[in-house]
Amino acid sequence: MNIAQPIFPLVRIACVLSLIASAGFAQNIATPMLGQGRSWQTPYYVVDSGVDGPTVVITGGIHGNEPAGARSAEQIRHWPIVRGKLIVVPQVNTAGLQANKRFIPGAPEEQQDLNRNFPSPGIADEPRGEIATELWKFVVAQNPDWFFDLHEGFDFNISHEPKPGNEKSVGSSIIYDRNQDLDVLVERMLAAANANVTDDDRRFVSKGRGPKKTTLAGAVIDVLDRKAMILETTWQHQRLPVRTRQHRKMMNVALNQLGMIVSDCSPVVAAPVDKRHGHIFVALYDDEGGSDAGVANLTKVFDAAPDMTVVHLGADDIREEVLSQFDVVVFGGGSGSVEAKTIGKEGAEAVRAFVRNGGGYVGVCAGAYLCSAHYTWSLNLIDTHVLTGKREVEGSGPKSMWYRGGSSCQQMELTTEGRQLFSGISPNVDVRYQNGPIVSPKNFPGLKPYQVLAYFRSEQVLHPPQKGTMIDTPAIVSGEFGKGRVISISPHPEATEGLESMLATAVTAVAPQREPWRRCATVGCDVADACGKMIRLGHRVCSYFSGGQGSGFPLVVSTWISCARCGPS
Repeated sequence: MNIAQPIFPLVRIACVLSLIASAGFAQNIATPMLGQGRSWQTPYYVVDSGVDGPTVVITGGIHGNEPAGARSAEQIRHWPIVRGKLIVVPQVNTAGLQANKRFIPGAPEEQQDLNRNFPSPGIADEPRGEIATELWKFVVAQNPDWFFDLHEGFDFNISHEPKPGNEKSVGSSIIYDRNQDLDVLVERMLAAANANVTDDDRRFVSKGRGPKKTTLAGAVIDVLDRKAMILETTWQHQRLPVRTRQHRKMMNVALNQLGMIVSDCSPVVAAPVDKRHGHIFVALYDDEGGSDAGVANLTKVFDAAPDMTVVHLGADDIREEVLSQFDVVVFGGGSGSVEAKTIGKEGAEAVRAFVRNGGGYVGVCAGAYLCSAHYTWSLNLIDTHVLTGKREVEGSGPKSMWYRGGSSCQQMELTTEGRQLFSGISPNVDVRYQNGPIVSPKNFPGLKPYQVLAYFRSEQVLHPPQKGTMIDTPAIVSGEFGKGRVISISPHPEATEGLESMLATAVTAVAPQREPWRRCATVGCDVADACGKMIRLGHRVCSYFSGGQGSGFPLVVSTWISCARCGPS
């Protein structure tokens, strides 16, 4: 067995696994699959308070190009229910969500729109298609008192002016049936959603005509005679954190009204720490300064990691009570100075406090500028000085040294420490580079020296004074800040084919160890003592030994190791 030396001395690093990305982490939750074994299988979650009360079903992601519904449903399932039962199916149309397509990929034309495949008196006696059939059977079996379907419109209903013959978008609206006597509740939900909407053209409105026939919400109303609503946010001109927050605000009012929650749960987006069992919750900055492509690439990486859940946060979310729910915060590419300006001094201090108290930070390109100790707006999390300033270029005048032109491919070599951490990556690789920081030690008071995980072995030069200033400088560095850990990445592995997993590895490395993992994921061992199996999954390895004695560091193993209770894998 080859065991690597520690990457972060004297600091424990959690390297624990979960069976699937969507494992259950709230109280009294069962996590079976709807459509078990089929290509479209999707998890559902049952949160039973154990106290008599209403049964509420929430669905998201019926349309695959409406991610806010799926992600907000995933967040709401972690709310502390005190009465009744909450059943959540966050990702109904799994293939559509993965492809960012509205319809069901590969379905017959007449069945492609999943939300037009449900029973409706006088139109259809039965659902159409495999997914609709299974989902309808499931909803009926739950015998819900209330049903909420989370969707997104493409434009704001209040201001949308469609071309002749086109339907008006239902974005930013609540669709319900006035005959169900829900006006008062709907008005309260609208008020909550509109509380932070400053543009009158983007305000939420009510649509009391009822959901369309053959929609799932329509079937719940017309066939089951139960209360149902469709909550529509608007994806155009609004970042994902805004839309998921609006969904949560509306559902917070509804569940409070039903007595299922007793406080404002709208800021709750992650599982409680004691319910995670090694699962890592990642806060991804998604606001001004962050590039759309960068956010998309990082989201794809974290969504693919079986032991991670990513939540998009806007600047309004960068505060202590929200960040404290996470293990790691990630700032991606874009503009570090704009990211800093957008989160403001209070947000910057919230991030610093989060890391100081044991949270992890990963910064990529702009996020690496942001965490440096160089600028007046820097977070000062890691002791990096940035090559910047202006130099006189003959015939062109003064030019900024940080800017080196468009995207390019540069050579990068992992150090011994970098090879230990990124164990599945070749020591010498080509990586996408787009003006990430060129760093050196800053010797900032109170900051420890950083450790180099990779060097640039080539350089991009736009102006003559830049020649020789990038080659052989650090590309990836790691360091400690307070009780937390930081990894600063100048290039873009997440946008480089074959290197994407480096970002998941970095997140795992800086994540705090919350608790020992006590389940043998391969054979289902669930013992009183820590299980001794070390289970290899790519770069992530369980580092907790039998008898409760942890190694304290991430381990890179070349073979499978026996479980003390279960025997060989």
